[in-house]
Amino acid sequence: MTIAGGFLSNTTTTPGRAALAIGGGAGRRWSYDALRRGALAVARALRAEFGPHPGPEVRIAVLLGNREEFPRLFLGAAVAGIPVMVLDPAWSDAELAAVLRDTPPSRLFCESAGEPLTRYVPPAALLEVPGPRFEAWLGDHGGGEDPGGPAGFAGFAGVPDSAPFYVGFTSGSTGRPKGVVRSHRSWLRTFDRYTDEFGIDASDTVLLPGSLAHSHFLFGLVHALHVGATVCLMPAFDAGRALDDIERHSATRLYLVPTMFQALLDHARRHPGRRFPGVRSLLSVGAKWSPARRAQAGELFPNADAVEFYGATELSLVSVLHGDDDGPRESVGRPAAGVELSLRSPSGEEVGVNEPGQVHVRSDMLFTRYLSAEDGEGPDRDGWFTVGDIGRLDERGYLHLVGRKKGMLISGGLNVHPEEVTAALLQLEEIAEAAVVGLPDEHWGDLVCAVVRWHGEARLALTEVRDRAAAHVSRQKCPRRLFETDALPYTSSGKIDHGRVRGILLDGRHGMREVM
Repeated sequence: MTIAGGFLSNTTTTPGRAALAIGGGAGRRWSYDALRRGALAVARALRAEFGPHPGPEVRIAVLLGNREEFPRLFLGAAVAGIPVMVLDPAWSDAELAAVLRDTPPSRLFCESAGEPLTRYVPPAALLEVPGPRFEAWLGDHGGGEDPGGPAGFAGFAGVPDSAPFYVGFTSGSTGRPKGVVRSHRSWLRTFDRYTDEFGIDASDTVLLPGSLAHSHFLFGLVHALHVGATVCLMPAFDAGRALDDIERHSATRLYLVPTMFQALLDHARRHPGRRFPGVRSLLSVGAKWSPARRAQAGELFPNADAVEFYGATELSLVSVLHGDDDGPRESVGRPAAGVELSLRSPSGEEVGVNEPGQVHVRSDMLFTRYLSAEDGEGPDRDGWFTVGDIGRLDERGYLHLVGRKKGMLISGGLNVHPEEVTAALLQLEEIAEAAVVGLPDEHWGDLVCAVVRWHGEARLALTEVRDRAAAHVSRQKCPRRLFETDALPYTSSGKIDHGRVRGILLDGRHGMREVM
């Protein structure tokens, strides 16, 4: 079975049900049957071009926004047994060039075929979407009578669930994106866990306000179609339009990253009087919510389970913290079903309860390998893998993340993980967002600095921040310099861009104001 199997089943049982809506108001809508026909046309065209048994070197790439063609291409390629490299339109030319130079696709679908695409991909392999060449490609290769129902896919049977179907790319503020190869089986197992953990089913309408170039939102799309739900995509995130779409489409599930949730709250406060009792779940990943932010979820979504979960492009779902969980709010929850954790010291030994160690994960949801061997190896022979996060397990089995091995600061000889300092700052109700970085210092080595965005009109002095944060993290790790800003920079995946924050502070010409 491929990741398109559940979707295909729904096209026969509920062909007229709404599968996809893109944009609000008069935006485009697709039924399950219409989306099936679109995916089938793509699958036929790909098989006609690359043969019934495409080799492992065959990959297509998609460089599109949240357009209607994206799901057709992604599902059609899955049916045809051809992996899809999902490229991010928000990448710089240098990032895009690095990926295309190292791992050029067999065919690339894009909105505009300019530099650096034409430098690394032959013109004949580029198809602009939408465009006459794309339509001709579908017509030439994907035409013919559509028998409908299961018969329409009878010629595409035989793709093993161990085969790769997707190459996602790790998000980050610096460095070349790393391609992560996923098998059908890894996502099918993750589908099972999401369905059991969150209860998403055919009665739901799922709103995805983020880019499909990021696995959190792409997974939300494919899982929703797998269980027969309706999916609403936004061409680009806008807080006001997202709230309108929740109302317009009667959305019941909402995928988010914390910065999006904060934007929804800020917009709602400027336009009071709206509540959305029909939303059943807020599914957030990417960074911790502050306890104050989590408590504010009830202002807009009084009946929603505010769920935070920890995972990664390589790992899928690792741990979950539900809104009604009595566990510590600063944790990322307990391991999901079927997930094993092993926290290890630098020498590879298991650490004790509440001792920090590198988080190793084993489950049937892990990725297969990196696209380029230069990016590292996949899971070891015993099935364990780590993305380098540092955490600790408490007495009740809750996982607390304290940092990344590569992002660790050494300040006055003390190891400082920026994430643990950030978590302490977010315990202060006056702070809405925080970024912790290290600046070079002759005395300290890395001088711990924080940039904060205040909650409302609240303000604190540096000494107050240090004194109150010291209740949650060692005082030696508390920020020694503090800056305030009206807006923090984000990566394209909605995470705070710590590299840019540090660069802005080093440059010295910025709008961030030092707090004394």
